[in-house]
Amino acid sequence: MPKRRRQARIPTPAWERPRGAIGSRILGRGGQFYGAVAIAMLIAVALGIIGYAFLSDYIEKQRRPGSTAIQVEEKNFRLDYFSNRLKMYVGQSGGQGTDPSQQITALTSVSAQIIGEEIVRRFADEMKVSVSDEELKSALATRLGITADDKNFDVVFQQELERSRLTEKDYRDMVRASLLADKVRAELSAKIPKTAESVRYRQILVSAQDAAQQIRDQLAGGADFAALAKEKSLDTETKDSGGDAGWTPRGALDPSFEELVFALEPKDLTNIPVTQGVYVVEMLEKSADRAIDESQKGNLGARAFQDWVEEKKKSLKIVDNMATDGDADKIRWALERAYRG
Repeated sequence: MPKRRRQARIPTPAWERPRGAIGSRILGRGGQFYGAVAIAMLIAVALGIIGYAFLSDYIEKQRRPGSTAIQVEEKNFRLDYFSNRLKMYVGQSGGQGTDPSQQITALTSVSAQIIGEEIVRRFADEMKVSVSDEELKSALATRLGITADDKNFDVVFQQELERSRLTEKDYRDMVRASLLADKVRAELSAKIPKTAESVRYRQILVSAQDAAQQIRDQLAGGADFAALAKEKSLDTETKDSGGDAGWTPRGALDPSFEELVFALEPKDLTNIPVTQGVYVVEMLEKSADRAIDESQKGNLGARAFQDWVEEKKKSLKIVDNMATDGDADKIRWALERAYRG
């Protein structure tokens, strides 16, 4: 009996084959399921970004103490060093006030100190001045309130380092710079001439322009300048002398104030705004070549030293992250530790 031919099996097209169990479950889901999956993925990505941001911020905070506060050429001054110097300044200034203007003044002053110290260390040899180890130790002892040969010098010095949070090198460099500055100032003072262009004027300090204008109106009406100074002036140094500032040589005043005062002629009046308020100034006398009083040489020496520092500063590349327009995060970090830490 002949064998029956087996009917050929026709393969089922791929698109008609039954899906696997997993595939069926996934592909068989509706749009709501896929929306939920998409949202979950977005949440995961967002959490990853937030976690990375927190981690980055944590790392930055850990690195921040060692970041640069001020750079003078290749020399970097760390942020933790700046905040420690700021804390010292606040303590020496009589307290930890929270007035924003006081904090700005403190920041500016400490930046100027640190930059000025580095300039002195770099250029003092041009003035042929130096500091010996004995002079440095004596100055350190004076700051510590002991003598250089005190047997407890090392112990007291270590206590001061712990209090100030400065390293021994940083502390010694700070004091060395102070000694060098004194010597440079003395050298510059020795070069002050015996005579100089000088003026004699009187002044009344008031709080604002409106008050200054009232003074001017009273003077125009015949009021006595000296009497008004004694009654109205906020300047305690000249108030009792009727506002008379005495003879002042060129170079003893703040440059911007000096320029306006020396431009006056006898009997001229002017108003000069300053940080403390407004001065009403009257010129009394002028001299092209007047002998300098010994009492004025200190001011002239300080001005000459400041001019020297400013001149040297022009030759250096300086980055001040603690200036009022500097790095806000670093400024905030330093202030928090100096005023609260």
